[in-house]
Amino acid sequence: MKGLLIRYAYILITLIPVSIYLMSFCLFEINSESSLKIKTMIVESVSGHQATPALMIIEYKARVLWLSSSLLSITAYLIALTWSVVTVNRCCQKSHLTKMSIIGFAILSLTLLQIGRADSESAMYNNIFDTTYHALKVSTLITHLLLDKIFIIINIVNVLAAVTPVFILIAICSTISTPIEMSAQKPEFFMKRMTYMKQGIMVGSIVLLFGIIHMVAWMQWPAAMLEESELKKAALNAFAAISQYWGITFSLLLICLYAAAAIYWQAQVKAILLITQADIDINKWMEDNGFTVSWQKHVLQLSAMLTPFLAGSFSSGIEMLTMH
Repeated sequence: MKGLLIRYAYILITLIPVSIYLMSFCLFEINSESSLKIKTMIVESVSGHQATPALMIIEYKARVLWLSSSLLSITAYLIALTWSVVTVNRCCQKSHLTKMSIIGFAILSLTLLQIGRADSESAMYNNIFDTTYHALKVSTLITHLLLDKIFIIINIVNVLAAVTPVFILIAICSTISTPIEMSAQKPEFFMKRMTYMKQGIMVGSIVLLFGIIHMVAWMQWPAAMLEESELKKAALNAFAAISQYWGITFSLLLICLYAAAAIYWQAQVKAILLITQADIDINKWMEDNGFTVSWQKHVLQLSAMLTPFLAGSFSSGIEMLTMH
């Protein structure tokens, strides 16, 4: 049983970030009733405002910032997808590729199903998508033609945001997919795989960072169509809390994924080197090449993994740039 778990640990590790995301989603969904009330208040307030020259300029600035965040996100998603496909092809043998494809397809199907079935009963749908979309829909500042273009862009971003992390997850886990009895490789092989794993964490961190930036720009857009008021301040504070929540979630799942993958790979490498490279000082070699659990050896990856949390926490800074 232990041998079977070790052999397929690279598959089981994919379930760690998925479990964290599902737990975060379920916890967030207890706000479904409140999210609907908040959406109604904001949409009604936006619909009652006339298009003054000042509001037109403020809204235009918020729109351009959202488009900038969309450009960042779409570019990062496409680059990340390309990296993921290349890495999986480099690292996965045919038997592994079949298993990883099944896991990836299952996770992807659940993610797309979540998007397809989202409605006003969902706090995530209300807070992150529908409040802004309905505010734009009722605003006198947004034409029907512009709204159609916005709808296309936001759907492209949302689909890529759902698909890309799954590809990155499969790519990262593929870097540690070589079973112990099939790995009579030189030390350089393990170093290259560790490099791919670290690349995956960096790519995932950048993608989730840009995802948070886009989330903030999108959620705060309706506030640009409101005059200064207590409602506007309260809404911006609520949006900042939401972005911080998901920033924490993204950083947490990245850290847990990297820790599990690195610890597993370290154990695999040590076991293999004891068999195939008995003539070298294995402990020293592993320490010199970063195969340790010491955080000092992974400070770059740790810093990158914390960026979604920091982006969510400092969304008030983006708010200041957007609204003033």
